[in-house]
Amino acid sequence: MTKNFPKVTSSQTPPTSVPARVAEAVQAMIRERGLRPEDPLPLQRELTSLLGASRPSVREGLSMLETLGHLRVEDRCGLFVADPDAMPAASHRRFPDGYSLREIYQFRLMLELATLTLALPRIAAEDMGELKHLTETMLTGARQGQPVRAAECDTLFHGLIFLRCPNRIYQDVRKQLSREMQESQWMPMTLPDWVKETAQEHFRIVEALEADRREEACTLLESHIRAAAVRANVEM
Repeated sequence: MTKNFPKVTSSQTPPTSVPARVAEAVQAMIRERGLRPEDPLPLQRELTSLLGASRPSVREGLSMLETLGHLRVEDRCGLFVADPDAMPAASHRRFPDGYSLREIYQFRLMLELATLTLALPRIAAEDMGELKHLTETMLTGARQGQPVRAAECDTLFHGLIFLRCPNRIYQDVRKQLSREMQESQWMPMTLPDWVKETAQEHFRIVEALEADRREEACTLLESHIRAAAVRANVEM
């Protein structure tokens, strides 16, 4: 494995976060080296050197790919390419604090509906444009086989709503549980058709917001989170 890959720099956009750019660089490595499911990948410390990114960023980028079903991490064995189509149901997944995926979806349902309700008067016309742009980019990512870009846009979509929420406690709780909430967003996006469904749900939310149908927007957000749970094989 001698091929050199471009360093991950802050000027590469989109995606905007360094971990997402790491994830895309690893995907490019898999494609260019013709790696197949179960083939090994370089170790984390090797990827840190190859990509010129920090170890935490590499770790987060690999975690993103693992959640999206594109690689498998085995303790003491290393990293292996995975097939998203063959990924098992994620409903058994537990997070470091012992939370189940079902608990995360239940929590998201409560927190995000309350957040949107408070954020509604503060969502401006430029925010509508950004939400629509993120949704369009997500759909393009699904069509072009760019799951990392689609997942990043999904995170930014929900994040913008939190940014417009005037209650800082809600924002702080989201930051504290950012990993759990992000993974619950990404797990139902392992297949392109599921990403398209997610994007279509986002479009409907934006349309309701643009028409100032606030109650409908909240109902659509609730339906979106419940549909995400179904795609992750989680009963609410």
